[in-house]
Amino acid sequence: MRYAIISDIHSNLEALTAVCNDIEQQDVDEILCLGDIVGYGPDPNECIDMVKSICSVIITGNHDYACLERSEIEYFNVFASQSIFWTVEVLSDSALLFLSQLPFQENVENFKLVHASPDSPSIWNYILTLDQAIYNFSYFDEQMCFIGHTHKPVIYAETAEKDYHLERKKNIEIEEDKRYLINVGSVGQPRDSNTAASYAILDTDRMEYALMRVVYDFHKTQKKMVDSNLPNFLIERLASGR
Repeated sequence: MRYAIISDIHSNLEALTAVCNDIEQQDVDEILCLGDIVGYGPDPNECIDMVKSICSVIITGNHDYACLERSEIEYFNVFASQSIFWTVEVLSDSALLFLSQLPFQENVENFKLVHASPDSPSIWNYILTLDQAIYNFSYFDEQMCFIGHTHKPVIYAETAEKDYHLERKKNIEIEEDKRYLINVGSVGQPRDSNTAASYAILDTDRMEYALMRVVYDFHKTQKKMVDSNLPNFLIERLASGR
């Protein structure tokens, strides 16, 4: 099977459309979504509709969940909070119902899907360091766990001898005697100093993983955000990929 794995779309329809167009050229069997369909960007309903139509498995992210549980917003910065309040105002009833039905985690074949971290899928902890990754390896039994949340693609590996390291390559062979914790980056708001949308392809027949980058028209997204009076900080960061 060939899977496309997307995450952190953040209501960015231009980025999602560009990624979907690229996925169509990749001969994938299924598309999996790691959450945060909404938040930050100007097209939450449209992005939800597209994700619903293309993805076979969808889990919730902290921004999706915050649209339902207002207490979550106290953990957001001021810009993220403002965007959530705006998002809730424009979401359709059907979109809110859809978000309310999303699970915190799922398993597909021999890999796990969570938005933030396998240790606490509903707490939204960040995995930003090797030490944090090492801690989280004990919280899943599968060979691979795929995450988003940080908007920064990275691959952490565990050997059979319980040694841990960063995989320096973006495209790797999945080795039988290793386990992996893999962040696929963000479709709609990359934060690794690259403005291109990020997603991944996993081939479980060949046991190969590839990080994909897709250039999209972020200026169009920025204009929509301006028209919607979304925070300037969120608008400007699309042009820097940070």
